[in-house]
Amino acid sequence: MYVATRDGLFKSADAGETWKAGGNELKNLAAVVVNPKNTVEVYSATVDGIVFKSTNGGVTWERQN
Repeated sequence: MYVATRDGLFKSADAGETWKAGGNELKNLAAVVVNPKNTVEVYSATVDGIVFKSTNGGVTWERQN
């Protein structure tokens, strides 16, 4: 489970009991989406429309536009 915030991305592996910061070099996030067919592929977008992609569950990110 992921949540996108203005302070970065946070991930929970225990249904929201605990949260771990991940990808917090990304700021002002508006959305996060996980590919349901490949759950380590994650996309995140900023409020300014910049899209990032992770192919390792949010450990590292690459700008897409």
